[in-house]
Amino acid sequence: MNWKPRIFLAISIALVGTTPLVAQDDETRSASGLPTKIGENTAPGSRMNVSGRIKLEGAEGVKPTPIVTVHITQGGNSIQRATTNDAGIYLIQGVPRQNIGILVEVNGNEVARQPITSSTIGNQRIDMTIPWPIIRSDAKPGVIVANKLFQRTAKNEELFEKALAAGKALETKKAVDLFNEILTSEPKDFVAWTELGTVYFRANSLDNAEACYFKAIVLRSDYFAALINLGKLYLSRKRLDDAILVLSNAVASNLTSAEARHYLGETYLQAKKGSLAVPQLNEAIRLAPAEKADLHLRLASLYDAAGMKAKAAAEYKMFLEKRPEHPEKKQLEKYIAENLSK
Repeated sequence: MNWKPRIFLAISIALVGTTPLVAQDDETRSASGLPTKIGENTAPGSRMNVSGRIKLEGAEGVKPTPIVTVHITQGGNSIQRATTNDAGIYLIQGVPRQNIGILVEVNGNEVARQPITSSTIGNQRIDMTIPWPIIRSDAKPGVIVANKLFQRTAKNEELFEKALAAGKALETKKAVDLFNEILTSEPKDFVAWTELGTVYFRANSLDNAEACYFKAIVLRSDYFAALINLGKLYLSRKRLDDAILVLSNAVASNLTSAEARHYLGETYLQAKKGSLAVPQLNEAIRLAPAEKADLHLRLASLYDAAGMKAKAAAEYKMFLEKRPEHPEKKQLEKYIAENLSK
């Protein structure tokens, strides 16, 4: 797998041009009616909360209202679940941080499934938009009829789970072989292409990883996982213009992703476009204030280098409010005292 993509820019520009990049979710956060606002990042220890919104695209006005159930899975089995409210909001508390996934059912039929990235602190927000209706009347025997991120046969679904497990265990050859077996029978499986790309990325086989991510994006231009991973790959290779374009698409695909905002901001910085970087880094902090607290240090160093000492001191102050036990606390407090009022 050695080919190089050459038409990605045209595909990406269409996505950025048609999706607003500054939409906010404050209304959803404050009006969810849940005990904890979605997106809060306060969970300590070995457990976290998973929350978000499931939108059924095309189901507006459908009666009776479809019942949407969100499951947390471990080892392929449901271990916790919650039903969304009228706005599509869900909250599942006390979820393990490692080796879990999310599964969504509508009226008892599975419609989406994906792994959840391991986290050491904070909570996770996962939003999904799912086309409606979801059940095909022409399904053949042996085919899983619910429209997941990608619909697979039962055999390929089993192979997919084994391939994911091999990838997590860093069994590169086994994972590659399993994903290739899936893709031989179903070359349009953009999720499998993305996961195969990640296996290659971890193995530092960057040309192959790039090819896989690009193939996934050709098949589904707004697939967030492929976009953000390809953006990270381009950033690692210092292909900054490509990284900016791809990560802008990742932001457009998932406006609530602090990770996408972080990497887009960092790419702007490396491209010497600080005025574009600062809003992205600030938005990353707003979306994930605990996880992205270190970005206050990044912003402070930028302001300090530009001679904007008061702004730098303000960033250090906000950082210490979130990391009060930081080993350089005394030095930062000294800087704050000397510069905050200037």
